[in-house]
Amino acid sequence: MEHEQFWVGLGFAAAFVLFLMLAFLREGTLNSGQRLILRILSAICGALSGALISGSALFNMTENVPGGKITVSGVAGFAVFMIIWFTFPRESKRPEPVDGISTSILAGSTFQAVADELAEADECVLQYEGFRDNELAATLRAWKLSGANAGKCIELLGSITQVPNAVRTYRVKKESSKYRLIING
Repeated sequence: MEHEQFWVGLGFAAAFVLFLMLAFLREGTLNSGQRLILRILSAICGALSGALISGSALFNMTENVPGGKITVSGVAGFAVFMIIWFTFPRESKRPEPVDGISTSILAGSTFQAVADELAEADECVLQYEGFRDNELAATLRAWKLSGANAGKCIELLGSITQVPNAVRTYRVKKESSKYRLIING
């Protein structure tokens, strides 16, 4: 019986390792609910593998607390459960990144200079198609500019020129690491 019990415990341990690899190595981050589920399942799977592999090895832990002592005891499976439960990585307290981009435009900045700066912040280059020199040199008003990404902010630049309609309507296309600004029609 102990021989089969060992192999079943080893199977649980292998499933546990595979489960953790899939959960932590997948793309994206875990929210707090997913982390709790992962913590519970990890502790249970670890406890089952610990109990089946080692059988009845005993675990004792005594901790002094204000006003007395706390004692926890159990078999190896319980020990593994407690170890995993209390050492499971905590959720990071870093603030979540904010989606989008926000920047302040200084009065008198040129259309081309601000567009180039926004593209550079997104690690892209710009290609202007059909723009006249006076449109690229058009000055902008002081403005707090926000958009979902650098391309959306570049699309808005034409609407904040000091002289209304100084830049004809245009569209912005992102291709790999390049923004193409194309004058409409």
